[in-house]
Amino acid sequence: MFRSLQACLTAKARVSVVVTTTAVSALATTLAVGLGATPGAGLPARAQAAAAAKPASMELMNDMALAAAVNVCEMVVESKVPMEKAVLSNAKAITYVVTNRYGGQVANAGKLQPEQIANGTIIQVVGRVRQGCYNRLGATDKKFIDEVLSEYSKAVGGNK
Repeated sequence: MFRSLQACLTAKARVSVVVTTTAVSALATTLAVGLGATPGAGLPARAQAAAAAKPASMELMNDMALAAAVNVCEMVVESKVPMEKAVLSNAKAITYVVTNRYGGQVANAGKLQPEQIANGTIIQVVGRVRQGCYNRLGATDKKFIDEVLSEYSKAVGGNK
């Protein structure tokens, strides 16, 4: 399921997800070195062992997506940050946590690549934003939400 999400994002969002992955990898390396890892060797052994032991639960993934959606609504409605930028910023954060705390493992999905985590996160956050603050968004932000959800629905065979 997660592998097909890349195809459901708009062209603009796809480019941003690739940039997101690069940025997350760079941030992860910087933070891992700061935590005592050897450059190029990944996370410290203790963090790697913790990540290998337990995948991120679906409950955690849902909680993080809900928190991200609340944050996106706040950023877009109150601070006038563009929707795409707010969604991608939150996707970066969740991708970082899942990749570095849980080794990219998600319950019921196995080990995922950062792009897959980011794509799934984008869909989850956008869906929750649609349910939450959609009626308070401007036309450009609504268009982004509608396009992402429409592409996702087409990719999974839905009628939306």
